[in-house]
Amino acid sequence: MKIFHSTAEYFPFIKVGGLSDMLSSFSRFQAKENEVSVALPLLSHMEDRISFSGKEFKCIRQSDNYGSDASMILSKSRFLHTRLHGVDIYFFQSPIFQKYSSIYGNSDELFSFAIFSYACHHLSILLKADIIHAHDWHTSLSIYLSAKSGNPKSKVFTIHNLAYQGDHPYWMTQFLRLDPFYIRMESLDNLGKVNYMKGAILSADEITTVSPGYREEVLSEPAGCHLAWLLNDRKDSFTGIMNGIDEHEWNPEVDSKIFLNYNKDTAEQGKYENKLRLYHEQGLHVDMERPMVGIVSRLTYQKGFETFLDAFVNRIHLPFYYFVLGTGDENLEEAFFYHSHHNQQKLYFFKGFNETLARKIEAASDFFLMPSLFEPCGLNQLYSHAYGSIPIVSRVGGLKDSVHESDLIEYKTGFVFEPNDSSSLGYALERASSTYYNKNEFNQIRKNIMSLDWGWKKSTEKYHELYARSMKGII
Repeated sequence: MKIFHSTAEYFPFIKVGGLSDMLSSFSRFQAKENEVSVALPLLSHMEDRISFSGKEFKCIRQSDNYGSDASMILSKSRFLHTRLHGVDIYFFQSPIFQKYSSIYGNSDELFSFAIFSYACHHLSILLKADIIHAHDWHTSLSIYLSAKSGNPKSKVFTIHNLAYQGDHPYWMTQFLRLDPFYIRMESLDNLGKVNYMKGAILSADEITTVSPGYREEVLSEPAGCHLAWLLNDRKDSFTGIMNGIDEHEWNPEVDSKIFLNYNKDTAEQGKYENKLRLYHEQGLHVDMERPMVGIVSRLTYQKGFETFLDAFVNRIHLPFYYFVLGTGDENLEEAFFYHSHHNQQKLYFFKGFNETLARKIEAASDFFLMPSLFEPCGLNQLYSHAYGSIPIVSRVGGLKDSVHESDLIEYKTGFVFEPNDSSSLGYALERASSTYYNKNEFNQIRKNIMSLDWGWKKSTEKYHELYARSMKGII
């Protein structure tokens, strides 16, 4: 089977959120039994660190080029090929992306992602793909254009976060009427705006999202972000499939980025040593008998850190030491800096993102906190399971699908609280604190979570069943 993915992120080249890690590990697992290709933009800083094969592909069909601005850019663009971990990767080298140093937040992204989507649609035809599989709004028009042209015949669209839909005022999207798109913008209308994601939901053969729990949530408002009506119309073709992780990449027994490797049999000493060395590296003097709570996240409204900060102040008496790595909203950064300064024996804040430090935090933490207001899937709770850091999570989306606070200790895999409720979070922290000092119970939960299998095998089988449905009658 020839599978073609179009995406704005792909680890290790472009990473902002979970999409990058998810698609990288998913496509590598798929490539064991399929011919898998991935297309993504080439940003200004990337070209020098990639070894290209020399294969190049055009980005526009000549019959679609009548000289519009978009067509002129596409005619000056090309796809450059490389291969990594069995996956063929095609980088969109284009004047419109080579001026960017980051993938999101650029002023003309509605234009640039439309151009990229057309190029992906065109490349999928050149590669004779059986399936085009697009991810989030940035490449959603590649699905719409494929449906419009009838090629590739099988089209799958995955929603990683419905809160971002690529909706824009009509006056900003007049270029879609022209070559090479020729789109009736009224077909993309939602609440008086042109909505890129709507086009993919309408025209995909199969729609997925990244956990069963999130699928159920977005079928109703407000979680449906004004598209619940359309998702209900497509309900029979809408599936929630839990993300997996690369069990070789995220494995404390072989992870070269952490201080000391360990497994579930040596976790107690291994995590103690990782915590000790992390504190030493950061110049922190913390009682090693205190439980450490790791937090690694973008600091955005979605992630629920206002709720955490309220709970932190109200439960200041708890013995936890919070180690926070993140960047984002300035008000949240200031709040974390404030507590890092005024409550130095309770919380440490490292502004920014660092992949190595993130892994060190996972390896050192006794608990890992995710207070999200909504979370389509979440990956950090899965990484935490693998690294023996007991998750404390809100009851939303993929978090509630993967973390279970069972009354039976042998089935307990974390602590769960109600979203946007600082009292509920505070009570979960109380329960976690009590568990930490009950060593038999704590060690049993750690053993439970490190025995879980979050690899891609089961989820990939579900995707391939879905691919087979989408291709029914085609092959």
